[in-house]
Amino acid sequence: MNFLHSLLMLFWITMQPPLDKAQTIGTGIHPAVGTDPAGRVHVVFGRGQTIWYVTSTDGNVFTTPVLVDSLPGLHLGASRGPQIAATNQSVVITAINKAGNVKAYTLDRATGRWLKSVAVSDKPDVAKEGFVALAAGPDNSYNALWLDLRDNQRNKLAGARSQDGGQTWSKNKVLYQSPDGTICECCQPSMVSWGRDVAIMFRNFLSGSRDMYVLKSADGGQTFGQAEKMGQGTWKLNACPMDGGGLFIAPNGAISTVWRRADKLFTARPEQPEREIGVGKNAKIVTTGKGDYVVFQRDGQVWTLSPGQAQPESLGEGAYPKLTLLPDDKVLCLWEQAGTVRAEFIQ
Repeated sequence: MNFLHSLLMLFWITMQPPLDKAQTIGTGIHPAVGTDPAGRVHVVFGRGQTIWYVTSTDGNVFTTPVLVDSLPGLHLGASRGPQIAATNQSVVITAINKAGNVKAYTLDRATGRWLKSVAVSDKPDVAKEGFVALAAGPDNSYNALWLDLRDNQRNKLAGARSQDGGQTWSKNKVLYQSPDGTICECCQPSMVSWGRDVAIMFRNFLSGSRDMYVLKSADGGQTFGQAEKMGQGTWKLNACPMDGGGLFIAPNGAISTVWRRADKLFTARPEQPEREIGVGKNAKIVTTGKGDYVVFQRDGQVWTLSPGQAQPESLGEGAYPKLTLLPDDKVLCLWEQAGTVRAEFIQ
């Protein structure tokens, strides 16, 4: 190997982004991320009225973004945007247009082709707030969830199930309706699953309080139990905080939550006391054998709080962070930063 070739090789190596440092994986905003059973990472984000998809085998190297579709009036920003989940057979994206219609896109993993969008909501113009959640289950099944105005123009939780990789969806079902008339109108609901266990978290609106509640299912999302309030305190608020918090479910069915009350963040598990962790908003959570990993937004920056860490650490400027868990308990964070999507493992 001559000197010039050695110099060029050294230059190439030094130009590669370190695997454990942040990298830009696309141009757009509001990423959503999921990991399939094989450990592959799937990411969706929006750019104007277009939906983009990238993937990675290990969270280190990502493919070039692929255009999924253009959706006129795509709801995007302020916790609104396409959502993604995956099985070993398919990848599904859900998105809402501003008219209030929920759409689904399916990637046939055998052919690598995105199929034409199909309707998820079975009544027109009922999802005008633009919030949708998605979770993958066993046997190539999916559950979708959104804020729905059907029948009385008051927001409630409605959902649908797919048993064929997102290509067809069931008749819609109202999963929760507040006895006071509406749930919180502008907070993103969350939904996660592991095997047949499915959990939903949403911000309710009861007796003037905007607190977080969890619904649980043990039959793949076909039926849910009673709504259970998270934490002991309450937040009296005659406005919408636009912050739905984060939710995680472990292989043993244990549920972890993180959410905001006023300017403070709390973690809690069902039937257990809340724990204050600091000031912030738009928090997400993943739980490993080491404990809870939390990511959140504060003062225009993205912060992480790892197990055993006394103070949060900044990942830099950005907003709306998301977390996903990879094999070997590796935790990957994605967020938007000045019109780009960034990704970094957190320790």
